[in-house]
This record gives sequence, C-alpha cells and structure tokens, in this order.
Amino acid sequence: MITVRQADKLISKDIKKYPSVRVPLEGAFGKILREDLIADRDLPPFDRVMMDGIAIDLRSWKEGNRAFPVRGIQKPGTPALVLKDPAGCLEVMTGALLPVGCDCVIPFEDIQLKNRRAVINNGFALKRMQNVHRKGSDGKKGSRLVPGGTRLMTSQVAFAASVGKKQVLVSRIPRIAIVGTGDEVIAIGQKVKPYQIRQSNAYAIEAALRLCGYDQVERFHVRDDKAKLTSCFKKVLKGFDVVILSGGVSMGRFDYVPAILTALGVKEIFHKVKERPGKPLWFGKNKKGKPVFGLPGNPISTQVCLYRYVLPYLNRSVGLKEPRKEFVCLSENVEIKTNLTYFLPVKIKCQHDGRLMGAPVFFHNSGDYPCLSRTDGFVELPANTFHFPKGTVARFYRWGL
Repeated sequence: MITVRQADKLISKDIKKYPSVRVPLEGAFGKILREDLIADRDLPPFDRVMMDGIAIDLRSWKEGNRAFPVRGIQKPGTPALVLKDPAGCLEVMTGALLPVGCDCVIPFEDIQLKNRRAVINNGFALKRMQNVHRKGSDGKKGSRLVPGGTRLMTSQVAFAASVGKKQVLVSRIPRIAIVGTGDEVIAIGQKVKPYQIRQSNAYAIEAALRLCGYDQVERFHVRDDKAKLTSCFKKVLKGFDVVILSGGVSMGRFDYVPAILTALGVKEIFHKVKERPGKPLWFGKNKKGKPVFGLPGNPISTQVCLYRYVLPYLNRSVGLKEPRKEFVCLSENVEIKTNLTYFLPVKIKCQHDGRLMGAPVFFHNSGDYPCLSRTDGFVELPANTFHFPKGTVARFYRWGL
C-alpha cells in the first residue's frame, strides 16, 4: 500500500492536458479559459457618472454658489454635453458620461430641485470627481485582467462580454465513461429483490462531474462476467478520454477488474492506499496515457475518492491553475481508531467570527450512504494521529465546486 501523498504524486505525474477549442461565450460558463482576457480599451472607457443627480463645476461651489440652474440633461448612451455656464448644472443619470466642464456629481437626495433650479442641502461637503467612476480606474487598455487557467464563472463571463469576446478559447472537456459493476446492482426503474440494490454510485459520480463542468459523460453498467467486462472496457478505452469504474477492485472472488484491465494494456500504477474509507482505490493508464480510476464500490468510498483524487486530476488536465482550497476547524474533539489517513464527513457551520466549523458526522461503515446527505463535504485527518482536539484546522473537500 502507498500513502495518500504518494497517490497524489503518482496521479499528478505526466497528466495529459486536453487541447483548447473556441466556443461561443454563451456556452463558456464553467469551462477553463485557455487564453488571457485583455482590456480592449480603458475600463471604464470614460469618466462615468455613478449617481442620478446633477453635475457641476466644483469651482462655482467653492466660490459660494449653492443654487444651480439646470441647463440640460445628460442621458446614458449619448455624447457628452458641455456645461457652458459655470454657475449652472446639468442633470445626469447613472452610467452617463460626465459632461464637459463638470467635475463633481451630487445625488438627488442631497439637493432640492424646484423650477429647474437645484439647491444643495446645507452642510453637504463636496470634492473633485465625487461620485465619478474615473476613466481607466478599473484597468488600462492592453492590461491582462483575466488570466488563462481561470474557471469562467459569472464575473469572468461578464468581463469577456465587456471586451467583445463573442468566442473564447477554453479547454476541451474530456469524454468520460462511468462504468458500474456488480451482479447485485440493478437499474433504478427495475423491481428490486431482497438481495439486490439499485444503482446509485454511477448517478452520484455523473452528478458531481456535471456540477464541475464535465458534461461529456456516459454511464454503463456491467455484471461480474469476465467476457462482458472485457467487451465493455475495450469499448470505453477506445471511445473515451477518462474511465471511472465503480466497484470490482477489491480482493473478492468476483473482483475481476484489475486483471482484465492489465490484460487490455492498462498498466497498474497503484492499488490500495493507506486511507479510510477508500483503501482499495486503483489507478492505471493505458499506452496512450488514458487514465483509469477504479473506485471502491462502497458508496462513501466512491464519493470520497472521486472528490479527493478524480476531480483534482480532471481540473489539472483542463488547465485550472488555482484549484480551490478550503480549511475548517473541527467543532468538537474527534477520536480516530485507525493509523490510516481518515476522511471524515462534516456539516459546515459558520461562526459569528467568520470561522467555518466542521461538525463531524460519523458513518457506520463505508456503505452508510444516507449519512452523506446530511453533510457538506469531508475533512482529511492525517495518518498516525488518533486525537484531534476541538478547533483543529483540517483540509476540507466540499461536495461540489
């Protein structure tokens, strides 16, 4: 058996990066950017009015003027007006250009407007460029504002639109096959017998992948039959970039998966990790470098290994440069009765001081799937430590992005 850290290194070695493709901006959400997004002009491109109100020449106010006749209206989306009368003002709307000759904006709530005459409330102090979003203050033309390797979420998509990117260069999403095994597992629409269970792992894996932007997914299920397993594995190794198996990798009489994969040219890189749950984890690659993850069939083991190993691999393979790292504090003392790295499901609670606390949710065994529905993720507790006092800081893996 190898350690968790050794497993990380072996999985991360020689990761195959997927090519980039251009996609319409409407379909880019959640994908990984493979180009820098550059400002095509100053941002904002003009001195922008930030409040509905009036714009004035500040010198007039400094000279004692407190009442300003309105000389016109500056609307958004129109060329800049010119304030020809320094003692007057122009009515302005949020988003409009700052009129020429004006250097201060006063919101309507701080003035009295009557008969086209704006009177500034007593005691209201003004300063130059007040309530003005200065040209170029957010970014200069030619500056890199979103680097490649960033996941395109709402703000990044908005920025891409603001610089006119109808299409963006992103990583191609790998084609992923999910293969469930086991004679005892049946389709969810079938009538279940006392000795059978319904498919759940494959659905959980697919849901997690899609949530993280990996939508090129297909599910398969194969019984514990050598010929059928061999046929299925040949198909998915040929037609998919990544293969994720659920079940059949332990040491049981009918756990044929490792031997069949070896016969098909998939080299075993490791089998079994010093961790709980998830000890039987299997990982290998074929001659073309396609990865195969053999996840243990027990539901908690499947989920933990998916989030701990598979998703980080996929994120690196598509060029994500800054994967999310979260840490939480244990909300109570935890005693562990194993010298293995321990993955403990937790429910997150946010304290008033801003700390995230992880409340342990102990499972009966790695088949206790219902307990996961009461959790937000799991923490990783290091090996060869048996007591973790309340407040211990631990790495947290969230179910989701």
